[in-house]
Amino acid sequence: MSIPVMPPNREHHFYASIAKFLFHHPEHGVVSVSDPIRLKDAERYVLSPLILYGLTVAGLPIRWMTFAPVIQPKAFREVLLDAWTKAEGLRGLPDVLRINRHLAKASPTLSADMARIGVRLEIASAKEKSLPASLRSAQEAGKWLPRKHELDDTSLAQAVQTLCHDAQDNHNHNARGGAHGLGNQELGAQIQQWLALPTRQPGTIPTEGLDWEPGPWLSSWEAALPPDQLRYFNRSSFDGRTWLLAGGEASDVPIEDDDFSTGFDHDNSAEIAKDLLACWPNSPAGIAKSAGIALRHLQWFVSGKTTLDRTARFSLETVLGIEYDEGVGCYTAAGPYVLIAQKPQAIERIYEDISGGGDACPCEIVPSQGPADPSWRYVLINAFGKPPTFVMAPRGEKIAERLPDLMINYEGIRAVSQALFRDVVSTCARACREPAANVREMRDFAKRYEEQWIDCMWQPE
Repeated sequence: MSIPVMPPNREHHFYASIAKFLFHHPEHGVVSVSDPIRLKDAERYVLSPLILYGLTVAGLPIRWMTFAPVIQPKAFREVLLDAWTKAEGLRGLPDVLRINRHLAKASPTLSADMARIGVRLEIASAKEKSLPASLRSAQEAGKWLPRKHELDDTSLAQAVQTLCHDAQDNHNHNARGGAHGLGNQELGAQIQQWLALPTRQPGTIPTEGLDWEPGPWLSSWEAALPPDQLRYFNRSSFDGRTWLLAGGEASDVPIEDDDFSTGFDHDNSAEIAKDLLACWPNSPAGIAKSAGIALRHLQWFVSGKTTLDRTARFSLETVLGIEYDEGVGCYTAAGPYVLIAQKPQAIERIYEDISGGGDACPCEIVPSQGPADPSWRYVLINAFGKPPTFVMAPRGEKIAERLPDLMINYEGIRAVSQALFRDVVSTCARACREPAANVREMRDFAKRYEEQWIDCMWQPE
């Protein structure tokens, strides 16, 4: 006797948000932005925001989207009935419609409206990840929706109508055997099982009037954006779409003059800071706190997304021991430091910077008598004309074995007195306690052993 196969539970994710990557421009029509931009900054480029509405089949890459100007929002009831009527991939009415708490608060009558047509409304918990993932995926997909259209009318109403048609065509293509499930047989089977379901036609409910209250939650993604950078419009020669790209190609694009500029030919401070953060004994959060800046601002700075104001930048450079070298015309990792070997490329670049390209005789130091540290290996970087820097490498880790290859002119192991080795270990421990202690403790260490400098090369014998 065969057991009947139960049809899958029909669940749709419903979401609304201001589109992160799509805006309207009076001359260019719908424009895609390469990197998200704050709404206030978008005004400088005469860009008007659009609302993205979407429905995604829970657990499957099947979605339907539509759009509306922020100044002319669509009612949720109108959007939902339109989707369940036109979007064949959704298979009509679901059993469950899942929304987030912000949308539920904005539309307190939605639950009763859905109950009238047999749909149960459920509010996702704050910890649930699938609904936010559906929205993020839709936002990213929206970036690629606009197609090349030779339109004389680039007005807001016409441009949004055309964008909605493009979104509908995209859904139809995918629902009729597009690229869904390619390379994943299990996912492909689930999609086919879903698309084999009979379509449930929706009933009728009143759609007149706006049934929700727009609010700041629509653009909550703005909070995670770095300060804006210079951008320019570019018409793609490949697909004919207009993009707002990040960069400095257009001299006539307005730009704020608040940011601090060094005026130097090559400002590599962010690059050095990024490598130092990868080798620093303390967390980026601790470094940011010590420098008096927000962690996200530090992350944006080292990733090249923004600059820092003069005070914040000088504070960070002081903590990290970064100085400008007039001789070479760029910034250098002056130190001295206690660093942790974690990422090979970062250690290699910092070593080359400290040693001026390899003008050093790095070596691992061990006590001449007694046991070495059971947890760490200590590698001395004794660059010409500079105080010593130590790189701590955890014993047993692969990176400890790679240090001779990462440091040019590596001289192997050198024995030092027990007193000196104990001082190295205790100095490194104190330097690792807090970010501001790192350079300070190593400068004090160098002063204690000034007499062991010979020809500007520190000798630990």
